[in-house]
Amino acid sequence: MPDARPSVSEREKEVLEYWEKNDIFKKTVEKDAPRGAFVFYEGPPTANGKPGIHHVEARAFKDLIPRFRTMQGYRVARKGGWDTHGLPVELEVEKQLGFTGKAQIEEFGIAPFNEKCKESVWTYLTDWKEFTRRLGFWVDLDNAYVTYKPEYVEGLWGVIKKIWDRGLLYQDYRVTPHCPRCGTSLSSHELAQGYKDVKDISVYVKFKVITKETDGNEYLVAWTTTPWTLPSNVALAVGEDIAYALVKHGEDLLWMARDLVAKLAPDGEIVREAQGSALVGMEYEPLYPFVRDAIKGTEQEKKGWFVTSADFVTTTDGTGIVHTAVMYGADDFELGTKIGLPKYHLVKLDGTFLPSADFLAGRLVTDEGVAVDIIKDLAHRGLLFKKEKFEHSYPHCWRCKSKVIYYAKDSWYIRMSSLRDKLLEENEKINWEPSHIRDGRFGEWLREVKDWAFSRERYWGTPLPIWVCEECGDKQCVGSFAELDVRADFDPHRPHVDEVVVKCAKCGGSARRVKDVCDVWFDSGAMPYASGEYPDRYPADYICEAIDQTRGWFYTLLAVSVALGLERPAKNIICLGHVLDAKGKKMSKSLGNIVRPMEMIDAYGADSVRWYMYTINQPGESKRFDEKTLVEMQRAVFGILGNVVSFYETYADGRMQPVVGLAGLTALDSWMLARLHETVRDVTDGLESYRVTEPARLIGALIDDLSTWWLRRSRDRFKSNDDADKLVALSVMRECLLTIAKLMAPFAPFFAEDVYLRVGGEKPSVHLETWPVVDASAINGVALTQMAQTRSVVSKLLEARANAGKNVRQALASATVTLPSGELGAEYVALVKDEVNVKAVLVEKGEYAVSLDVTLTPALVREGTVREIVRRVNAMRKSGGLTIDDRIEVYVQSIEPEVALALEEHRDALVAGVLGTGLCTTGDAPDNAETFRANEFEMTVGFTKI
Repeated sequence: MPDARPSVSEREKEVLEYWEKNDIFKKTVEKDAPRGAFVFYEGPPTANGKPGIHHVEARAFKDLIPRFRTMQGYRVARKGGWDTHGLPVELEVEKQLGFTGKAQIEEFGIAPFNEKCKESVWTYLTDWKEFTRRLGFWVDLDNAYVTYKPEYVEGLWGVIKKIWDRGLLYQDYRVTPHCPRCGTSLSSHELAQGYKDVKDISVYVKFKVITKETDGNEYLVAWTTTPWTLPSNVALAVGEDIAYALVKHGEDLLWMARDLVAKLAPDGEIVREAQGSALVGMEYEPLYPFVRDAIKGTEQEKKGWFVTSADFVTTTDGTGIVHTAVMYGADDFELGTKIGLPKYHLVKLDGTFLPSADFLAGRLVTDEGVAVDIIKDLAHRGLLFKKEKFEHSYPHCWRCKSKVIYYAKDSWYIRMSSLRDKLLEENEKINWEPSHIRDGRFGEWLREVKDWAFSRERYWGTPLPIWVCEECGDKQCVGSFAELDVRADFDPHRPHVDEVVVKCAKCGGSARRVKDVCDVWFDSGAMPYASGEYPDRYPADYICEAIDQTRGWFYTLLAVSVALGLERPAKNIICLGHVLDAKGKKMSKSLGNIVRPMEMIDAYGADSVRWYMYTINQPGESKRFDEKTLVEMQRAVFGILGNVVSFYETYADGRMQPVVGLAGLTALDSWMLARLHETVRDVTDGLESYRVTEPARLIGALIDDLSTWWLRRSRDRFKSNDDADKLVALSVMRECLLTIAKLMAPFAPFFAEDVYLRVGGEKPSVHLETWPVVDASAINGVALTQMAQTRSVVSKLLEARANAGKNVRQALASATVTLPSGELGAEYVALVKDEVNVKAVLVEKGEYAVSLDVTLTPALVREGTVREIVRRVNAMRKSGGLTIDDRIEVYVQSIEPEVALALEEHRDALVAGVLGTGLCTTGDAPDNAETFRANEFEMTVGFTKI
């Protein structure tokens, strides 16, 4: 008879409809909350891309803790959010329009471009809402904050104004990471998300010395992994205390660090040595005339192309002489500013060389062909010492994946470096899970924190609210729309905000806004303030995202809070590992290993996928998503528990009683209740400490104990005529199932609801229940210890049976158990006898050991034969579609005298074991009869349904 119950996925959809029809989520938020508010912040996703399997992980963990705290008596409002600005959105629109750069955007028009960005952010909104709904993630999306909404932008301006008033926002001309493709700066936390291991061409270049003390061709040898910066070289740096050698190499005399001679010029001869300080002031010929020609006739003309000293020079790599291009390196720029080196850009913001760069004009600096042509040119002029491939980690744009360059320009910064100590102090107050993140990945980042490169030369973002006077140059920061005297329907985005002219507070002149927008990570980092959570719902009690957010949302949340002079933004953070494919590889379209979350949910249910994320390993570890393991996990947890619930439904009659004070509990019952409350205690302790994996696994172990030990050992109680004992067993079972449903509710909300409603929970939903309270008196230490000992003994005796080749259905005479205590309670001995199928168990004192008497007497064989008959007939009942309410007359016919004697001796056990009313041993066999052999006895068995 086929299973009439719906599939897992169909049942979950029924539960969803039940929740929505009865407003269960709303009721959980509005119900009494004696413990007050528990604050959760949702890190906002962007809806211009479809949700992936990694979003299942994040949303599963985000959902769990609020559900748990709600059941504990807290009110947990869960405002959703949408991250709607920034490069990810712009690049998607550029792709749709076929654009490749900013010039095309400005030709198209900023207003229509931004309007398309606004539309684009909702491309997959339906997918996200259905994914969130189907996963069972309870979050308020009807009242979600949206980062492009005017009221949100105004809130962000208010935050910026406070940071400005604290003197932390400033403008500076310095080298910053710059994406030439996107035409904008990147912050240090964005930069950290885009490093890739690459092989670049590195070159050792000879710079011809002008002021020399020797005859012949004397050169300074410098090394670089960015040949494109060589045309912009204006100085060479040495370490004052580093020893250098002049090496005769062929016809040339080459300066390099003495310690590197053996590596770089093993065949060379050292003709002179000098400290780096002695080389300072040495002049050399420019590799290329481009910069020199451009600054000719200016005050910078005579300030370059000489050797200087710098403390960043080492002999770890290269030659001990550092090529310096001040406009394309942070250390170089700082050195150039200090000693007055020429500052001239040979490269435009789009990453291409100026027309004056001769054979390089108009070419993108990061193209490998540029490096190749520069190397060829140097080789042709005898200035190339050598070249080689160099593997290193190099930053790429976190969104467009292009190589980043370092570029000197005007940008706006927030002085995070001045707040380093406060950042570290507040981080110390956060409970991180895993704990090593605090002082490890996140703490290390904070200890090296850089000023936040805050401005972006882009279009679709929160406009930087800085107005500059056209007459006196005074700068003022605007913190609200009211200060602009604009209409109520004012759109604060570009280009509309660019047209707003403000009266200069200093001279009364006209002030116009700078063209920059803010780093998009500021939008989400300031969400507590811009979305209205602050001050009443601040800080958050709990937030959760993946480990990459230690360079993203986790950081900007803390950075904004500290910049405002506030405490940590969150008390507890679960930091998740990435989700990989089954082989441990990163998922990508090119590899064809993308796992589509809705396909997994439709196939196995949302709860199974959630459970996988909780239990496969610790939250902070990378997770290999393996569908085979998911199937095994589903069967081991939900399959087993579902079977237990079905068994309960078969026998439940509505007369169950509370187990507290219930008379007639067996040792097995006491143990089961001890295990139940032990699990309640440990799961509660774990979740209150923001540990998830251990509690989920403990629930799985409890389910296994309930099914494979308590229920298996208790089955006969449900079929017996002892009505009082049957009621006790049903009451214990119901107590366990209801409590397990409550424990599972935060982890597997659909299945927990299903179990709760099927077992007869008293409230409309398990999610409106109170979290289980530990009954310490039920945690019977003796019962737990004795049962653990019993199960160990059973395991060893069954192993001994298997080694002796004795089927467990064949009764044996006796077993001997030796224990250090020499004692095992009578009820536990009875369990051993029944489980191992022996007639007697002898318990002795001594070192732990077990043994079996495997000698078979004719009486034991007869008993084993009847057990085989029972097994055979019950299998026939099942294949015939009979239920436990169906009764049969069992038929057994054999010419063997031992079979006849066995039936006579064990008639009652046989009839009861097959839910029969009688035994027939003569006459014609029923139509369903089968012939088989048991213990070498041939017989025919069947049954007639009564």
